[in-house]
Amino acid sequence: MSGVAGSGPEAVSYDGLPAASGGAHGMRIARVDRAMAAVDAFVDACLEPSGDSRWTFQVLGRPAASGGAYEQALREALGGPARTEAARRVWRVPAERAAEAAALLDPKLPGALRAPTGQRASLVRTLSGRLTDPATGRPDPELDPARFGEDPIDGYGRRLGVSGVRASFGTAGSKLSLWLTLPADERLVPAARHLQEHLPFRLSAKQWRRWVPLRSGAGYRSTRIADPLA
Repeated sequence: MSGVAGSGPEAVSYDGLPAASGGAHGMRIARVDRAMAAVDAFVDACLEPSGDSRWTFQVLGRPAASGGAYEQALREALGGPARTEAARRVWRVPAERAAEAAALLDPKLPGALRAPTGQRASLVRTLSGRLTDPATGRPDPELDPARFGEDPIDGYGRRLGVSGVRASFGTAGSKLSLWLTLPADERLVPAARHLQEHLPFRLSAKQWRRWVPLRSGAGYRSTRIADPLA
């Protein structure tokens, strides 16, 4: 729930996909570099970032007891991990080295490393900002997060007005998770179509919600709405 005071604007959100569905859309693009280019194209066409992308290289699965040649190769390429857990290691990757890190994943690219059985590596990009109006190429001033109270509306810290992507690129397939805030009026359908035109997969019909301020001014309530792309 969002803690706004008094009445506020309405909005429509798209959350794709929930954890029960894998937490993201499969991009259906085999090569890592091509999947990265598809996300770049979507961001360029639809999102004005509020800051720089955050990149991490992640390996899931327990490492070999001796460290192994794979672990050693990763350290030589990326340095020591920023976070180490029993079955997960995470490296921070500077934006200027993202392509270099991606080359470690794709066997069709020079410098690729093959993860041992039981381990899975991925390069993750996280970016937030505001959707741009397809008519102007600029963020809609009515969808400013400040107009919705700035407070999180779910357990993940998401805020109305803010949109973002979390892309995971890997040899097992690349995925894209989306949290998007769109206008709730006659601009909704053109905005949704603009998003769909720049994505390599079909947006889910079940993940659209309308957010309406409570009369008490204590927050927002949401209801599922029909697919605006139908």
